[in-house]
Amino acid sequence: MLETIATVLLVINILIILFAILSEPTNKKGYGAMRPDRPATLAYDVNDFCAYYSHLVLRPFEEGGARFIFNCQLDEDSEPIDMIMLAKSGVYVFEHVQATGWITGMENNEKWTERIQMGYGRKPQEEKFPNPVRIAEDNVHTVRKFLALDDVLVRSVIVFPDFCLLNNIKVFNPNTRIVTLNQLLPAMVTLNNKTGINITQRDINLIYDRLAEYEVYPDDETNE
Repeated sequence: MLETIATVLLVINILIILFAILSEPTNKKGYGAMRPDRPATLAYDVNDFCAYYSHLVLRPFEEGGARFIFNCQLDEDSEPIDMIMLAKSGVYVFEHVQATGWITGMENNEKWTERIQMGYGRKPQEEKFPNPVRIAEDNVHTVRKFLALDDVLVRSVIVFPDFCLLNNIKVFNPNTRIVTLNQLLPAMVTLNNKTGINITQRDINLIYDRLAEYEVYPDDETNE
């Protein structure tokens, strides 16, 4: 039964991806044409499944003044941060995980496990991947250190594709949320409403201007 549900979700998501890509006007590249205040190329492309669709899902927050930073490298020794959302309820640091199948893991494990069912009577295929909570916590620490604003809340959000089933996930940090893409919007709305206003729109714009200088664009990476 679970295998059938996972297969159906996978097919639905593939159709959504194809529809979104084909419905984009040909003169648009990434998000540049969606946001006139941004350059023609944003710091990632449509092929980055999770970052692309996380932003689409959370775009209603922009109506309330939220702003987004992508592929932000604040520490030269670390990988760029996938996405940061600046909202009046605080700063949200996103870590997108490219995985599939049944996902298990605990907050302090070095590795998490993805388990893919191979069919009736066959042994599931298991793969290990780095603990996303540790990566997210490191990114949150980096953002907090960079901002140096003790009164601003900084949280982490770990996003898995919809075709993942989060099974036996144990994370006790109240400032960390782990969701699949279809759970993202309701989870963020709940968290946003629960927190209320933590920073002003002026502060959001100031923080955005500071972080935007550290966005790494695809052309920059190619030229390095």
